[in-house]
Amino acid sequence: MSSTNSSPANRQRILDLADKQIDCTANEAEMAELESILIQNSDAQRTYLRYMLVHGQLASTNPAIPTDSPVLQPDQMSANDVRPNVPASRSFTWRKIAVTAMAASIIAVIAFYSRHESKPKTADIPASSPQWQTRQVAYRYDQRKPPIESIGTIGTDRNATGPHTLNVADETIEFQSPNGTNLQVLQNSIFGINSANGGVLYMGSVLAKSADESSPISVATSNIRVLGTGYKVRVLDKENIAVRADQDPVAVEARIRSSLYYLNFDSPDKSDRSTAVVYGSAATPTRGIVGEGAVNFDNSDNAIITFDEGMGDAVGTGEMACSTGMSIELMFISRWSGDAFDYDELMRKEDGDYRFLLSFQNDNNVGKYAVPTVAAGPCLSFGLHLAGFGYSELDVPLDGRNNRPHLSTITDGNAHHVAATYDSFSGRKCLYIDGRLCFETQFPVGTLILSGGSEPASIGNSKWQASEGFDGILDEVAFYDFALTPAEIRSHYRHASRGKPYFDSDVQPSTSRRWKPIANVASGTAEIFNDPSGKAINEDELAE
Repeated sequence: MSSTNSSPANRQRILDLADKQIDCTANEAEMAELESILIQNSDAQRTYLRYMLVHGQLASTNPAIPTDSPVLQPDQMSANDVRPNVPASRSFTWRKIAVTAMAASIIAVIAFYSRHESKPKTADIPASSPQWQTRQVAYRYDQRKPPIESIGTIGTDRNATGPHTLNVADETIEFQSPNGTNLQVLQNSIFGINSANGGVLYMGSVLAKSADESSPISVATSNIRVLGTGYKVRVLDKENIAVRADQDPVAVEARIRSSLYYLNFDSPDKSDRSTAVVYGSAATPTRGIVGEGAVNFDNSDNAIITFDEGMGDAVGTGEMACSTGMSIELMFISRWSGDAFDYDELMRKEDGDYRFLLSFQNDNNVGKYAVPTVAAGPCLSFGLHLAGFGYSELDVPLDGRNNRPHLSTITDGNAHHVAATYDSFSGRKCLYIDGRLCFETQFPVGTLILSGGSEPASIGNSKWQASEGFDGILDEVAFYDFALTPAEIRSHYRHASRGKPYFDSDVQPSTSRRWKPIANVASGTAEIFNDPSGKAINEDELAE
């Protein structure tokens, strides 16, 4: 039996024939062709088995949002709409066919092995460690639906859970929580409710009143947060908001644009703010891309670093429960093969269907998660669950086209920078490589993230399957609960490419504090604030 590597064309032919077998459309000649390819080439057998195993595992799970579904715009949703309708599952017929096809395929290939076992073999694969046996369950997603945090009553929905985005046209929508929070979202407004204590204003106006003076309500914009027991916030334009204090003073805070977690690996076992991390035996210290230290991962099951913090009790809880935005950035030197179904994880948190991930993949869009759909081949993938749209992945083809790098560039032995961002204030989901925007997709403004929960985050592998190890070196891993701007990403890349930390000397690299006080609005008065800068301005400045 030959063990010569399959060519890309031959590999694609195997996948095409496998698809026809799954769909029950393959004719006798095509089945004979598939059998001939599998008998002659052990690498082809691995490719085929991996593909069929993935489809068999996915056959019993619910898919992501279909890639050909239109993205709804805010004005397409009524005042009481909190999410678009998404088809729930595949049909039972598809599941039955896929599982049956998978089982038949495995039996057939095992028969191929047995049929030729007594014949001389020119390049046999040791029975103790064939790749398709040891990694056969590695390409599955955790499809659990963990509990989502309850937040209160929205309109007539008395048991609302998780984040909701209200697109209010002609009527006022009221939100109440058990702790006394009362929010009235006024007409022509977009407001995201992301906790029992408040939410996020994207457009229009909101009135906030708390029945408990010791429990202030939070209303945030992109870079400003208002805290108080009675006030109104109004979006004036793309950059400015007005805050009116109705009772008692109102505190206004600006976002601290530092990472939530930052691992520079210069100090073993600790992140920048002394968060404990656990190193797998195959994640070993090495010379830093930036600074003294980095971590080498050898592509094995034990090539993993696990966070011991950031978890919560339910989806929507814990420090990594981002709702309005997220960014992941890191430096890497990659030895990824780019082969079919070889996954190299960069960072992942697997809270069932509410996971987030950043990884190298080449899986022919298994699960139909890619939004938008891209051609099959090696890609860099950024996965998130967005409320109303489900889990989807932004896949950047590593094909060297349209400002995208080629796989050979990514794996050239040099250090590269990657940043993945999602911003609910623009609806943009983006991937940047070496400071340049390479790929993006658009969701409606105000679409919130569903993330967080009890599972720990991991770097360099999947904690869920622990068999998607990164092959290479990682350094300067940073995680944010907001979207970095293009200017910030370019600055971080320039610093890192010169061997310096991302952050300027006046910026704290990482902190658990997310907001800082900037002003107090006295009772019965109003003030205007510039959202991008997080500073108070007067009306004369606004007129200019």
